[in-house]
Amino acid sequence: MLIEVGGLNHKVAPLEIREKLAFSGTELKRKLGRMADFTDLEELVVLSTCNRTEIYAYGQEKQAVRVGIEGILSEKFGSQVDLSSVSFYNYIDERAVNHLFRVSSSLDSMVLGENQILGQVREAYRLAQEALSAGRILSRLFEQAVRVGKRARTETAISSGAVSVSSAAVDLARKIFGDLAGREALILGAGETSELTISLLINSGVESVLVANRTYRKAVELAVTYHGTAVNFEEFPEYLEKADILISSTSAPGYVLTPERAGDVLVRRTRPIFMIDLAVPRDIDPALADYETCFLYNIDDLESVVEKNVEERKSQLELVEEIVASETADFMNWYESLAVVPLIKSLHDNMNRIRSEEVNKVLGKLGHLSEDDRWKIEQLTVQMLKKFLHGPTSRIKENPRKLARMDPVELLRFLFKLDEEGAGGRK
Repeated sequence: MLIEVGGLNHKVAPLEIREKLAFSGTELKRKLGRMADFTDLEELVVLSTCNRTEIYAYGQEKQAVRVGIEGILSEKFGSQVDLSSVSFYNYIDERAVNHLFRVSSSLDSMVLGENQILGQVREAYRLAQEALSAGRILSRLFEQAVRVGKRARTETAISSGAVSVSSAAVDLARKIFGDLAGREALILGAGETSELTISLLINSGVESVLVANRTYRKAVELAVTYHGTAVNFEEFPEYLEKADILISSTSAPGYVLTPERAGDVLVRRTRPIFMIDLAVPRDIDPALADYETCFLYNIDDLESVVEKNVEERKSQLELVEEIVASETADFMNWYESLAVVPLIKSLHDNMNRIRSEEVNKVLGKLGHLSEDDRWKIEQLTVQMLKKFLHGPTSRIKENPRKLARMDPVELLRFLFKLDEEGAGGRK
């Protein structure tokens, strides 16, 4: 029996390959159970995000597990392909476990310390539970992976501070206002940066969002996605009187917001307005910073914050790696102990059979004993056998890998605890 993971991620495959392997949640709900059945895999979990598609499997034979994983990936491509040509990777047992724990801790993410991957690991496990494709082994593995991810984020600073200009902008807004609940934001531009910023603002409690873009249709599409309101780009200065936050990220060749367009509004304002210019070249005329109610920052202000936070996260790598290593060892001890369970059962059954045979021989010659005395002798031998087997049983379960490294004499001393003081052996 073995655990194996196979797949692709952003480190080894470009986007045009990764997108061919991406599974949607709806697709996994529909196919996951069937995937496990047609590949003869004992257990199966699929982790699919924009940066990775990984198949986690558990099965009887190494070759069967490998064929099952490659079959799923090949079918997703739509035809049989040579996965080695697209940097397909696979890890087995301890390395597979360590890999998943690094993933859930965000050590394998494009952005070190990002939080989204932990929810994605949890969701992958939930879908496998619903499809009944995650059994005892992978359930234990993914439950522990979620715990490892939580430990990494609560016991270290791996996720502290903003590491994108959008998140830094929102963090800065929180510092200025204290609380963004009930605030109104005006977003200039409808590109990827604007969308990420809107998402972060809403998650931080911003109540309403206005979106202005040169192409009005794009403003409408983005506003609808986040339950906001699209406004005509030429008219956006009118909304500065109500807005608490303005974030601009357009592709305009020059300033779109100047004292001429916004000066009158800023003079009338009694409340502060936070402006962040994420555009290059800049969208907002620096002269607006002279207005008493205007707090203006540009992308350089934020990038220095981002660089500092990235360095802080990198300083936590060793601590997170220690958590991952410890949790990997803990899981492998449990996983490898499963292989010795049949051995322990056979040992106990065989020794108990010998005990029972020998006791019956003796009791057959002691017909004068009462039933109570016979019961006491029976119980005495049972208790003696339990105590005798307790040492080797606990030691076998304790660390199966350690036993394999011992020579015969050392192994006997270890199993029967002859290495302990007072056991008749060495201290």
